[in-house]
Amino acid sequence: MRLWGCLQASLSALAAAGILAVGNLAATPADAANVTVKLGHVGAAISPQETIGKMFADKVADYSKGSVKVQIYNASSLGNERQLQEGVRSGTIDMAIAGTFSHFVPWAGALESPMLYQNLDHFIRFYSSADGKALLAQFAKDVDVQPLFVVPHGGFRYITMKGVEVKKPSDLEGVKIRNPNVPSFNIMAKAVGAIPVPIDFAELYVALQRGVVQGQHNPVGNIVGAKLYEVQDSLSMVPWGISPHIVSMSKAAWGRLDDAQKAAVQKASAEVVKEYPAVARAEEQKLLDSIKDKIKIIPPEQIDLKAFAKVFADKGLPALKAEYGDAGGRWLDAINASR
Repeated sequence: MRLWGCLQASLSALAAAGILAVGNLAATPADAANVTVKLGHVGAAISPQETIGKMFADKVADYSKGSVKVQIYNASSLGNERQLQEGVRSGTIDMAIAGTFSHFVPWAGALESPMLYQNLDHFIRFYSSADGKALLAQFAKDVDVQPLFVVPHGGFRYITMKGVEVKKPSDLEGVKIRNPNVPSFNIMAKAVGAIPVPIDFAELYVALQRGVVQGQHNPVGNIVGAKLYEVQDSLSMVPWGISPHIVSMSKAAWGRLDDAQKAAVQKASAEVVKEYPAVARAEEQKLLDSIKDKIKIIPPEQIDLKAFAKVFADKGLPALKAEYGDAGGRWLDAINASR
C-alpha cells in the first residue's frame, strides 16, 4: 500500500509538470498537425486577388483534407503591398498575393513591362515553362521566400483616350498619357512617342476631365470602377501590360507544413494557375460588356499588333535591358523568345 501511494504521488507530479499528458487525450497527433496560414492582399472584397485567394484556400483545404486552413485578409488589413512583401520576407506574414517584389529585387520590375506579353496565353505559357520555373527558383533565392505560383492581376492594361483612337503606335506620338511612375512603363511610353505624366490613380478622373492628360492605361476593372469611361472616348485593347502576382509564402510558414501538406499546397497552386485565367477572361468580358454603350471599344483585330511588337523589339527591349541589367535582361529575353 505504501509503495502504491508513492507511485500515485509520482504520477500526479509528472502529470502536473506536463511530462505525462493525463487528462489531455483530446490532443491527438492529427490535431497537432493542423496548420492555419494567414494570407494577405491589398484588393477589395471583390477583386482579382480575392478571387485568387479563395480559389487557392478552397483547394488547399480539399487536398490537405482540412489539415491546412488558409485565412484571407483583404483590403490591406495586414499592410500595403510593400509591407506585405516585407512581412513575407521576414516571416511576420505567412503568405501574400502581392506583385513582383521589385522594391526588394529590382530585376523583377521588368516582368510587368508593357508589350512584353503578347496575350494571356503567352503569359501562361511562359510561367508554366522550364524557363518560368527557373525564374521562380531565382526569385526564391534572391527574395528569400517560397514562391508558389504566378497569376495575372486580372486582365491586361488597356489604353483609353479622348479625341484619339489608338490602333497603331504612331497614334500615341506626342500624346500626354497618365503613367504610374514605374521605369518599365515610362520606357515603353517613350518608345511609342508618348509623353508619360505621373498622376496618382485617385486624381486620375479629374486629370482626364480637365485635359491634364489625354489618356491613360489600366485594367478594365479599374476603368469601370473609377468610371473613367465618362471622361474618355475610346478604349483600345492593345495588350499594354499585365501585372504578374508572384504568390508566395514565408520560409517560416512553409517550414510548418509536413511533406503531405506541402504537396497539397503545390497541387492547389497548379490548379489555380490552370483555372484562374478563364475566370479572368470571363470577368474582363463581363466588364467590357457593361460599358460597350458608354465608350468605343477597339478590339485586337482592329489594332496593328505587329507594329506594336516591332516597337517593343526595336526600341523597348534594348532600353528595358539597359534599365534592368543582366539580371532582368535574362528574363526579358526568355519571355520575348516564348511568344
